[in-house]
Amino acid sequence: MKTIASLCSLIVCSFAFAQSPITSIPFELFGDHMLIKVSVDNSEPLDFIFDTGSGLTVIDSDVAEGLKLSGKKIKMNEATTTVELIKHNEIEIDGFPMEKNIKVYATDLDHLEISLGRDIDGIVGYDLMHHHTIRINYENKTMDIYEHGKGPKSGDAVPFVLNTSIPTISGKVVLNNKEPHTGTFFIMSGAGTTLDFNSPYAQKYDVIHKTGKHYSYLVKGITEEETLHYEGHVLSLSFGNQVIKDLPIGISQANHGIQASPEVSGIIGNKILSMYNITIDVPAKMLYFEKNANFGQKLSVNCSGIDLQLTPDKKRVLIHQVFEDSPASDAGIKLNDELITINDQSVAEFDLPDIKDLLKKEGETVNLVIKQDGQEKSVSLTLRSLID
Repeated sequence: MKTIASLCSLIVCSFAFAQSPITSIPFELFGDHMLIKVSVDNSEPLDFIFDTGSGLTVIDSDVAEGLKLSGKKIKMNEATTTVELIKHNEIEIDGFPMEKNIKVYATDLDHLEISLGRDIDGIVGYDLMHHHTIRINYENKTMDIYEHGKGPKSGDAVPFVLNTSIPTISGKVVLNNKEPHTGTFFIMSGAGTTLDFNSPYAQKYDVIHKTGKHYSYLVKGITEEETLHYEGHVLSLSFGNQVIKDLPIGISQANHGIQASPEVSGIIGNKILSMYNITIDVPAKMLYFEKNANFGQKLSVNCSGIDLQLTPDKKRVLIHQVFEDSPASDAGIKLNDELITINDQSVAEFDLPDIKDLLKKEGETVNLVIKQDGQEKSVSLTLRSLID
């Protein structure tokens, strides 16, 4: 009888901890970004990036104007950023109503759209995490929403603190010269990167010169301003009980904004986060990392020497940057050349992330047709990694 009673008790406890979600929301992975359907004040569903690093809910200014949403213009921390604060909004995520009166900030997202390769209507993060426990399943591409404390606790439990409303964890990196360093890292699902070092941390430990062969390029954030960035390599990143080896990384040179923060060492982005199914429990200040099928897959790097973006009308693909000592520079590709075809297929047949993936297949040859100075030109690139 005691055995039966014990089994019944175990079953009851199991059900108590295995709560069902309030709702399960599908998401799309577009490149390295999670897109969910959001309605603002009963609008048609809009495409929002879910970003655990976004302390504010943001809507594109053109979309806000179309919905007749308006408010007070304010300056953010960065003097170059002006947003419009729109109060008293009702927000639904795939039909699931969030708390009322969430503040929404309208700003121009066009520069992000041409970099990512599609229309982006807004960004949401902390306002969802603050009110609910979230379980992100990257394998099934679903986001389960629970009452606080009721989500699954499977996987490696990693405590965090909130820094400017962003979950921030402790970790350790081993640089290419085998030099170990501890640090703290923002968890940002909206960052399409592996690991990025913030500029103060990178300068303190001279990271650029300890990451092997590297190259520089320009990146954009929520503002239109581009800042210098380096791409390099580290031997490993570890946090909790997790160790990720042989890791391509970014090194920020930002002078302001989140990547200029001296309090935090850097950013862990969605290329790493997508290796796990993750529970985010804000009141408990705990993350749960459970490895999925993506873990251990080789992380791709730039092998062509070009960075692409769309034209402002989003109808053509342009060469946004050409890196020195790369297959693209050797082939004579220039800034603002238009990419017409790749491997005999029109670029119109591809999403921008798919084109970028084709240019990361080390050892393969890709055939391009570009338009340069008004003339079409055929070039072949033998792809090679730009970092060690």
